[in-house]
Amino acid sequence: MVSSQKFWQMMKGKTPSSFLFIFSLLSIIVINGDGSLFVNSNPDHDDEGSMTLELIHRDSPKWHGNHQKPPKSQRQLIIERHLRDINRQEVIYPLRRDGIKLKMESGSDLGTGEYLVEIKIGTPPKKYTLVLDTGSDLTWINCRYDCKDCQHARYRDEFYGEQDKFYRGDGGKGVDVFQAHRSSSFKPVPCDSKQCRNGLREMGSMTVCPTPSSHCMYNISYLGGQLALGFFGEEILRAPLTTTGRTLKLQHMVIGCTETVVKGLKADGVLALGFAVSSWADKTARNFGPKFSYCLMNFDNHMNVTSYITFGANKKAAWHPPLTRINFFLPSSGHYGVDVVGISVGGKVLDIPSHIWRYDNVTGGGTVFDSGTSNSWLAGPAYDAVMAEYRKALSKYERLKRDPRLPFEFCFKSTGLDWSSVPKFTFHFANGAVFEPPLWNFIPEVVNTGERCVAFVKSNTYVGSLIGNIMQQNFLWEFNLEEQTIGFTPSSCV
Repeated sequence: MVSSQKFWQMMKGKTPSSFLFIFSLLSIIVINGDGSLFVNSNPDHDDEGSMTLELIHRDSPKWHGNHQKPPKSQRQLIIERHLRDINRQEVIYPLRRDGIKLKMESGSDLGTGEYLVEIKIGTPPKKYTLVLDTGSDLTWINCRYDCKDCQHARYRDEFYGEQDKFYRGDGGKGVDVFQAHRSSSFKPVPCDSKQCRNGLREMGSMTVCPTPSSHCMYNISYLGGQLALGFFGEEILRAPLTTTGRTLKLQHMVIGCTETVVKGLKADGVLALGFAVSSWADKTARNFGPKFSYCLMNFDNHMNVTSYITFGANKKAAWHPPLTRINFFLPSSGHYGVDVVGISVGGKVLDIPSHIWRYDNVTGGGTVFDSGTSNSWLAGPAYDAVMAEYRKALSKYERLKRDPRLPFEFCFKSTGLDWSSVPKFTFHFANGAVFEPPLWNFIPEVVNTGERCVAFVKSNTYVGSLIGNIMQQNFLWEFNLEEQTIGFTPSSCV
């Protein structure tokens, strides 16, 4: 960077034309950079030998690059600007060449349908087990925050209502509770801060703020109806590096201190991978690059069988066949939408209305990629068409009476099952890519006596679909936040 004093020394004695050349050159750099302002190429000159250039924001309709494009939503614009900011930061502050990895295991032994990761939180650090979830933004932990005289303690009972609360001693013994007040590095986010009002809005920050020193609150609801209520804080998290295994401190990480008991949760919290500002995915992208990847081992494996989720480049990806890539978009907070355009069974493209696959923020629709949900859900017309094909294909096997405890319509005795006679299932994507999971990814054994079910669930939204974690097992999945793609390839997850 040239100082202003040196610049004017350089310019001493220069003619207006040479000054114009240098300024024009600087303008070209701005035009070709990845900033947000562009310079009109037709400057106005005045009698003093200076010139005036029109600055145009890159998202303005006046910029020629936007003339042929449909208008974008405010959310799309914010996301694109944020990704450009990350790219510029990589130039100013080069990324680490390594990444971090977290041990991951199936929750089968715990009787839960999710995959779990381990991470150390707080000072002194303690290990916690969190659900891996690509369907939400906020990473949070079961939490207790004792502060008898603080403003937060005076108002939280009213905010949490009838929910069971960890600070009152509620909750089972099967989960660990983070004692936030005992961590020297934990810092609550105040509700009157800009961070709460703006920076954490996408992750569910509430407008309630009884006093300036009260905490920034959240209220999150999940697909199964569970609620997580608590407040935002900043904390140190620790994870091993991919290169040396040495533990790295991740400072100023935003986490949620969930003070209410989330019913049915058999882990200590949630590691959310949705891409909101200040989310886990955002913070790791700023440090290690815009990629994260994981491989979900067979769900029936015991907890002593592990794989890893990697943030940053995953060298193991080079050991696999080339990844098939599909585009994703961010239709709403915490969700990765994918452009499914059809389904085929046994090579036959099913007659499914095309509007089912189009995302609409009013009526729903589209398909979401979600590691935090076990089964795959299909919109009504898609579900009906798929199940009709599998009922017909499996009709020679003894059909079992429906178990009301299971969400599956068609279960059967699988003794002597000939897999070669079962038609394959295929998702078709807008870019021409296809995803053809192994048959046992969606026709799993539900008990050890040879009973299997066609494990699709009919969506309760009629038009919305999602691809759950059992459908994803035994594949390597790579999310590229910069290119907005998801890559996948078969893998043994070792």
